[in-house]
Amino acid sequence: MSEKIQPYHLERQAHVYVRQSTMHQVRNNLESQRRQYDLRDRARNLGFQRIVMVDDDLGRSGTGLVDRPGFSHLLTAVCAGEVGAVLALEASRLARNNRDWHHLIDLCALTGTLVIDHDGVYDPRVLNDRLLLGLKGTMSEFEISLLRQRALEAHRQKVRRGKVLTLVPVGYIRTEDEGIEITPDRQVQEAIRGIFQKFRELGSIRQVLLWYRNEQLSIPTRSRRSGYKKVEWSLPVYPSLLSMLKNPIYTGAFVYGRRQTRTTVVDGRARKTKGHPRPLQQWEVFIPDHHEGYITWEQYMQNQEQIEANAGWSGRLQHATGAPKSGPALLAGLMRCGVCGRPLHVKYTLTSRSRVPRYECRGDRKQCEVERCLGFGGARVDQAVVAEVLEAIRPLGIQAALDAWDHSQNVEDEKQRARKLALEKARYEAGRIERQYEATEPENRLVAAELETRWNAALAHVSELEACIAEAKSSTAPLGEEQRQQLLALGEDLEQLWDHPRLSDHSEEAYPAHGSQGDCGYGGR
Repeated sequence: MSEKIQPYHLERQAHVYVRQSTMHQVRNNLESQRRQYDLRDRARNLGFQRIVMVDDDLGRSGTGLVDRPGFSHLLTAVCAGEVGAVLALEASRLARNNRDWHHLIDLCALTGTLVIDHDGVYDPRVLNDRLLLGLKGTMSEFEISLLRQRALEAHRQKVRRGKVLTLVPVGYIRTEDEGIEITPDRQVQEAIRGIFQKFRELGSIRQVLLWYRNEQLSIPTRSRRSGYKKVEWSLPVYPSLLSMLKNPIYTGAFVYGRRQTRTTVVDGRARKTKGHPRPLQQWEVFIPDHHEGYITWEQYMQNQEQIEANAGWSGRLQHATGAPKSGPALLAGLMRCGVCGRPLHVKYTLTSRSRVPRYECRGDRKQCEVERCLGFGGARVDQAVVAEVLEAIRPLGIQAALDAWDHSQNVEDEKQRARKLALEKARYEAGRIERQYEATEPENRLVAAELETRWNAALAHVSELEACIAEAKSSTAPLGEEQRQQLLALGEDLEQLWDHPRLSDHSEEAYPAHGSQGDCGYGGR
């Protein structure tokens, strides 16, 4: 037994500190864990009777960036004078940063607590031992910094060559040489191209979301249950559409470092937060034409400008227009105040017959003392604008009517193509399950019964898609001569077309209202 261990040390507790940095190490590096728990026997051999195992920090880093409840309890016990010795396999187990390490050593020196590792016994009150403990802590911090620097530099070198180190987004697959390419699944290709085309057509992510949900068209996403490796089909949600439209990988470019990590000091400790976006000029790696894309880079930049313009109040301070919203106001989001230059808001007054719009400037919403600049009724202004617009487009009225019909037909063709691709895949899945069922031994009823259930479900899905396609085909009739003449007549009389009773005010059905009187005329992205 070391001469540094005095009787009063043995009268106190011996705290054995056990820590591993990650849960992967906790599950797989069992030998290191076993060696740390064996320190209990060493403490008993040294003469300590009361031994406390401190293993609350398994799976927690010792760099000082995360809270360690076990280490905090250890410091509390040392301050209370209850600890005769702190045992750890090595200095890196106790701390990977000098702040925590020297704090512990200072407290041990004040309370006469020993520090014991696999090399020996140290008394922080002895100058030579304190020097050696300081070197051990410095080397531990240097070691983790050196390992991290090597790993990050190797990672950066591979990224600079355009190699994919993470999961690729839906619509792409990895190649054997660690590159990426467009998935060979034609259904997935058509669905992704359809999303970008629909955004260019509607100009708003929210309207794309509503259109897909109204048409009950599913989009491909990475399945969370499979670790984001398999593709599953589901109705879209806003975050998935936003992520797809803002991802530059769909342009064929390889980018890295679009987001950064920021470090702040909270309660005397460094705290890192991830996901802060960087400007385009500060992206770490940008390799254009790295692989085949779904859209061009120019289209991507136009989409980003449109998304930013559709944003909330901050977006409208930089862009002249925004996404349209519900309501009969014709110029919602288009007009600005002639005094201060801020966008005009729309306020509706309910009458017995309709909602009458009123445009007004609300000044600076952040400075309540700023008064409103102006306000005026919107009915006459909208009528004057309508008259000017109809007069300007009158020569193109007939062609516009025919183009509108062609556009409607193209939309129907797009939906039918998506349904046919889904039907083709469903038939393949049903055939695959049928082959599995036929290959199963009849005596193996457990497997055969399960495959039979799956086969029936697949056949039911095929029948459902066939019925949906047949219903859509019967409801979409070709343009007859009478309908064609009606379109041409409406194209010549634009006033009649504008005031047609079957047309709602600015597609109220497409833009569901979120309020009544006092509702401002702006929507989300």
